[in-house]
Amino acid sequence: MLVVTSTLSLGLLTAVRVPTVTRRHAAARCCTEPPVPPAPAKPAPAPPAEGTTPPPPVYSENWSGAGRFTDDEPLPLSFWLLGPSPRRAILPVLGSTAFALAANLWGSGSLVLSLAPDAARKQRLDCFYPVSDRPRYPYSAGFLDYDPGFKRYYDDQGRFEFTYPARYVQDTTVFLRNADAAYTRRMLDPTLGPMGKPRKPMGPEVAFGPPGANAEENLSVVIGSLPPGFSLRATLGPPAEAAERLISLKIAKPGVRETTLLGAAERVSARSGLVLYQFEYKVDYPNSTQAPTYTVCVVGAKRDTLYTFASRVPAPVWERSAETLREAADSFALL
Repeated sequence: MLVVTSTLSLGLLTAVRVPTVTRRHAAARCCTEPPVPPAPAKPAPAPPAEGTTPPPPVYSENWSGAGRFTDDEPLPLSFWLLGPSPRRAILPVLGSTAFALAANLWGSGSLVLSLAPDAARKQRLDCFYPVSDRPRYPYSAGFLDYDPGFKRYYDDQGRFEFTYPARYVQDTTVFLRNADAAYTRRMLDPTLGPMGKPRKPMGPEVAFGPPGANAEENLSVVIGSLPPGFSLRATLGPPAEAAERLISLKIAKPGVRETTLLGAAERVSARSGLVLYQFEYKVDYPNSTQAPTYTVCVVGAKRDTLYTFASRVPAPVWERSAETLREAADSFALL
């Protein structure tokens, strides 16, 4: 039974055997088949006949240009760049640019104002941003550096103003002390009479210096009262003589502080025309290891008030920043 079935199976396989197609035969068959002709080109639409109405434009929906551009109309470049609403695309850019300038992000505010430094100073914009005459400031050194620039301090009572190095910061101790004194004066009950009149705090009106540094390098303005009839020229004499008198009375102390006057001159305040004395002096400390200090000082009188601007630095700072400190002193003006 098994032998017959096998024989029948072999016969059946032999009977239905399909001839194999070799690769050569397939290639020959493909070469003998005729090529498929290309599809005919779509004819161009015929122009409308004269006197007939052209078909209405077709507008697709559910996209950003729906209702504005037809399906056959090419989109303008402005649509690809700014989208369907140019105002919405431009306003955020303008807003972010204005914010960057206002925050002086990456020195952008200083860079713009330093393109016209005189105009910026005239508008007192340097009260908020460091400004410099150097080209490409604050990138004049090839990287972001505010050191060569200046900021302006404008007295809130309109009495004086000056510029100071941009790397300086305001002394918070002096600021808070004066703020507390001003608050006390405002809140004082006038019915208390003379006994309730607070005393003006002793010390500078405002002070600046490098962040984290000690008091060896500082810039300050001190205000004091004057007797009636006081005058720089009439009371103190010429600039050099006045400087010697002030230094000997306020600074010099034999064996402790030896002073040397380096120069003195007279100038006029640019805003008010009041006379100012400006001088420089050196202080040595013979019985101490402290390095010598240099000071640029400006003295001016207005009515019954004496104003003293002083920038004091140790010798190493003076050697590399003397011109910067002189520029700050030259800017001091009584208003």
